[in-house]
Parts: sequence; C-alpha cells; structure tokens
Amino acid sequence: EDLDERIASSQTSPLEAAIRQEQLDRYDAAMARLSELERDLIVARLELGLTYEEIAVALKKPSWNAARMATARALVRLAEELKRDR
Repeated sequence: EDLDERIASSQTSPLEAAIRQEQLDRYDAAMARLSELERDLIVARLELGLTYEEIAVALKKPSWNAARMATARALVRLAEELKRDR
C-alpha cells in the first residue's frame, strides 16, 4: 500500500460523511420529540459523561438510583423514536 492509498483510506468519503450526517439528523429529530427532562438526562449521561450521582444533583433527583432509572427510561424512549424514523 503506497502513501496515496493510506491517505485516501484515512479520510472520510463523501458517502461516509452523508451517512454520518443522516444518522445525526435522525438523532436530533428523535431527541426533539422527547421531553426536556428526557433530553437533559440523555445529554448528561451520553454526551457529557456525567455519573448518575452527578445527574441526580444536577437534575434534582432524590438519589443516584432514581437518576439511573430515569435515564434508562429516557434511553428507551429515544430508541423508540429512532425506530420510528426508519
């Protein structure tokens, strides 16, 4: 494999970029259909990487376990919304 092939293989192709953008658009559309609390829970956990303890404090949940359960329910709702977009 020469240098040109290695450079080409490490770059995102237009098709890959389009697929990635479509996935992001589906994610954004699904998130928009969730409640504000569901969005906050998902962003806190998946995008910000907060612990359940941190989520509980930030979103005024009574315990880390309540934050964990609420996050799990929000993720199920997100999955349902993503399936709807197929």
